[in-house]
Amino acid sequence: MKNKCPVDVESIYNDYIVRKNEENYKERYDGKENHYHASGAGTCSRKLYYESIELAPTTNPANEKSSRIMRLGTIVHDDLQQALSDTTIYSTTINSNTTYEESIYSKEKDIKNIQKESFKFHIEGEVFITSLNVRGFYDLVAVSEVDGSVHLIDFKTMASYSWSRKFGYKNRDPYASVHQELQLGTYGLAIKEKFGRLDSMWLYYYNKDNSQMRSYQVPMVMLERAKAFWTNVNEEHKKGLPMFREKFSPVEDWNCSYCRFLDHCKPPFFKKK
Repeated sequence: MKNKCPVDVESIYNDYIVRKNEENYKERYDGKENHYHASGAGTCSRKLYYESIELAPTTNPANEKSSRIMRLGTIVHDDLQQALSDTTIYSTTINSNTTYEESIYSKEKDIKNIQKESFKFHIEGEVFITSLNVRGFYDLVAVSEVDGSVHLIDFKTMASYSWSRKFGYKNRDPYASVHQELQLGTYGLAIKEKFGRLDSMWLYYYNKDNSQMRSYQVPMVMLERAKAFWTNVNEEHKKGLPMFREKFSPVEDWNCSYCRFLDHCKPPFFKKK
């Protein structure tokens, strides 16, 4: 007979995660459920309808293993924000008349071309775009104390497969982060209005399998694309529950298996196992 630990640590941890998720949801969304979530940018229009218009209850929650995986992402995310909790940080930057490669790889390695820049951090702030009925929480806004430039940064964790789709050479998918880019573009609309400018947007990735970190600059065109996405969603939802549409409702067929509104939606092409 296989020995079994007398304390069921796994069950205790699973229950803890459920409580933490409930606390987080209540803190962020209780009483504000009828607003779209910025994190939903680029996702299924039917899902957004069930979530923010119909306010349908969850019938297909994440399983315990998936919840533990997502919890790891939350822990890393919280760690990154804690590390940045000081109001000022100094990072190496390059003068505008010298490229990074010229500065780092030139034979002279002229350190005069490298300067220190000071940033003030704004960590995890709430944004609300009234005209689009979208709420969300950005991770980090860094404001330069040298030239006043404003930089929006969002943290994302992923496993190695998703990492290879984003950064790999063989199976790279140019659209792997479109949903995340639209989310950042949504925050960017509010940040630009709040701070009066927005100079760059970045996704900062953390690989949960090997702790590798890498940044990706999101093109500023995502501001307009995010605005167009939410404008279309608002207009579509005025007509009621959207029809099934390829690449929009849902974005990908496999998304349905993880959707918490699967039993409400009942997509004809999907068979629940």
